[in-house]
Amino acid sequence: MRPFIFTIGSTRIPSFFFFLMVATLAATFYMYYLAHREKLRPEVILDMGMIGMIAAILGGRIFHIVVEAPAYYWEKPMRVFEFWRGGFVSYGGFIGVVLSLWAYFRIRKLPTLIYFDVLAAGAPIVKFFVRVACLLTGCCYGKPTNLPWAITFSDPASTAYYYYPNLPLHPTQIYSLIHATLLFLGVNWVYKHRTFTGQTTCVLVMGWTIPRAFIEIFRGDVDRGVYFNGLLSTAQITGIVICLIAVFFYRYLARKK
Repeated sequence: MRPFIFTIGSTRIPSFFFFLMVATLAATFYMYYLAHREKLRPEVILDMGMIGMIAAILGGRIFHIVVEAPAYYWEKPMRVFEFWRGGFVSYGGFIGVVLSLWAYFRIRKLPTLIYFDVLAAGAPIVKFFVRVACLLTGCCYGKPTNLPWAITFSDPASTAYYYYPNLPLHPTQIYSLIHATLLFLGVNWVYKHRTFTGQTTCVLVMGWTIPRAFIEIFRGDVDRGVYFNGLLSTAQITGIVICLIAVFFYRYLARKK
């Protein structure tokens, strides 16, 4: 694929960070539109975009380094800065965004769930563009397969090539792109017809985690952390826990309403 999107002089721009910026801008513009329609404070949305991007990068990277591959980075600490090889865990970014924005809303004394619902409506946009970045970078790759829609990574700079050079793999990044598209449509339908505050947030979390756990079955990057003879991965375990929390809060908020 294309781990580096373009070159400026002698500086190569990683595809991952380029599309992360695109994701942030696209989601922020969409949330800004929703906030304007709902008569919410637009400057808060801009703050959410900046805080969310930083928290997602740090949370995703830290989660990967500490939980999934500490020995790999301890062996050569400079690998921490090799962003173009992947090494960002979406759930780490998810947790980082939630915690940082929750703190921001508390400090600013803002209605937390109202703004989280707006964030939930725009979050699938981030997922979509981040998975485009994963496809170009060659991270989050699938297992070897002979299916007609398999994809092959031939760029030595891509992560998938390092482990499976020139072998057809499950296009798990494309599976995730389809998931992000359907998630956007479903979550925004719920946002438009919501019956209580926080409903959209809970639906996003449930709609994010369950299909993601299914896609994990086809992932081939075992370095992300797999347990019980490959039966469960770190993402599946984390997703199950987060999904159960979302179900609890959905029931709680529905009864409270």
